[in-house]
Amino acid sequence: MSLGVARPEREVRRSFWLNVFNGALFNFAGRLIDPPVVLTWFVSRLTSSNLLIGLVTPLGQAGWLLPQVFVSARVQRMRRKMPSYAAAAGIRFAAWLLLAAAVWWIETPALLLITFFALYTLAWIAAGLAGLAFFEVTAKTIPAWRRGRLFATRQLVGGLLSLGAGWVVKAILTHPALPFPHDHAVLFLLYSIAIVPAMLAFISIREPPGTAVGERIGIREQLRRGWGFLKEDAVYRRYMLARATLGLADIALPFYGVYAKDVLGAPEGIIGWYLTARVASRLAFNLPWGWISDRRGNRLVMRLLSLGYGLAALLAMALVAGVEFFHLNGAWLPFLVIPLYLIDGAIRPAQILAGSNFLLELAPEEERPLYLGLSNTLMGIVVLASGFGGLLVDLMGFVGLFATAPALSMTTHFLATGLPEPRWESG
Repeated sequence: MSLGVARPEREVRRSFWLNVFNGALFNFAGRLIDPPVVLTWFVSRLTSSNLLIGLVTPLGQAGWLLPQVFVSARVQRMRRKMPSYAAAAGIRFAAWLLLAAAVWWIETPALLLITFFALYTLAWIAAGLAGLAFFEVTAKTIPAWRRGRLFATRQLVGGLLSLGAGWVVKAILTHPALPFPHDHAVLFLLYSIAIVPAMLAFISIREPPGTAVGERIGIREQLRRGWGFLKEDAVYRRYMLARATLGLADIALPFYGVYAKDVLGAPEGIIGWYLTARVASRLAFNLPWGWISDRRGNRLVMRLLSLGYGLAALLAMALVAGVEFFHLNGAWLPFLVIPLYLIDGAIRPAQILAGSNFLLELAPEEERPLYLGLSNTLMGIVVLASGFGGLLVDLMGFVGLFATAPALSMTTHFLATGLPEPRWESG
């Protein structure tokens, strides 16, 4: 198990704050194009297909997660992982810049939709290629007992910056000189600009050399070894099952805004309210989650996170049932969706703590790239499957979709309860 690093305190502090700066800017930039809110709304303006609308958020997550096992062998042979991060960062920036230009110039909705999904996927694949190096560098430069505080501080500072993001989004989407889709092109351009200093800050971290696997390992052999870990390591197998059901429990989130727009008649400007609610709640709960992670461990974080997912979906189900049963109507109805985004924002900081941050402690250092890469690739398949939530809406309606999430959440809670807490067991 990998719990700490031996580095001078001054160097740890430098790495800590560069990492925080990186996360804060990415947090702010991410709210400008927030996939569950902004991008889902954008795609719903181009198509009425619930399948395509539901794929937006999972496709981005899958693009980040899926490639990692395929590059893990190469990363394992590198004593320093930063060069792979820098190369992927350049591709990521170029993809978003091209997407901004495409959204500004392409007028045909079908062609714009195809271009969006192509460049959006490329951008997230590049992010995934950088992600493995990111966690490796973080594990090598920040001790385990500071990582909860690190990720909480990243999101806290980012949340402070992001408080204005909702108003920026609202101002751009309602600006009379920026009709659709030019308004979204401006948001994509602002995102491209904001991520540049974020990536440069992380590249500035002085990464120490680490353990490298000497022999050359092919992808087939890497997959065979990874499958062996799943079969032989019972803790890792249970962790992956818990994380998979947790990922599927997030199936309802992209459709909160779609329900508000299609059923409750929400205007476009309300996106700013939803985004601000989500950001403010996320900001308020960042440090408490970091405290729980550092003091009580990430097993508890995963258990509480699963309960939060279930609570949000239950409230969404109650809202749909209440509106239909009482035949409610009025301009005030879209504001009833705000509590759903408040809950989602409150639990969102726990996601990274219950995911890769937990695994950093479970995995042995020499095999950490493969553990991380395999788990993230498997999660890529899971979240891609969750994108078919749109089909559930078509088959069972919004109530059916929102009823599925609590059942998955309780399954996660049961699985997480049986996991060990490696930090305490190691001493």
